[in-house]
Amino acid sequence: MDRKALIERRLQVANRAEKEKAIVERLLPFLKGKQTAGYMPIRGEANVFGPWIDFVPKVVSATKMVFLPPVHFKKGAFGVLEPESEAVVLSAQIDVIVVPMVAFDGKYRIGYGKGYYDRYLKTFEGLKIGVAFDDQEVYDYQPSLYDVPMDVIVTESRTIE
Repeated sequence: MDRKALIERRLQVANRAEKEKAIVERLLPFLKGKQTAGYMPIRGEANVFGPWIDFVPKVVSATKMVFLPPVHFKKGAFGVLEPESEAVVLSAQIDVIVVPMVAFDGKYRIGYGKGYYDRYLKTFEGLKIGVAFDDQEVYDYQPSLYDVPMDVIVTESRTIE
């Protein structure tokens, strides 16, 4: 998988705002009444951030990220906006995690290759939802032992459960 080419393809998605709105509409029923972790979009990721996101990630070491309330942002690791707070949220407090993807195949996500989400998701017991545009689907990905499948994938045109 050439991640660089996949990211470039994601950056070229047409009608982005319309598609992001459709993704959010499909996503919201899964989040209603739940404590939800999300992400701050970068490099063309589907922007599904809104008041329904209670926590966002912060990279705290070369191998670990934690989730914090989305307030008082500053640029952190990899140029991503991260909360300045140190009040770490325990994974047991999170019911649903919304995960960005470079691409997906079935219920497997392809990330940036650093393993932050896979390490976190390995022990996460809540609902794991990957969000992406239809254009990000690939059909030849071979998951590794470290890859954690999503419970649900949401795109602008479908929900894969």
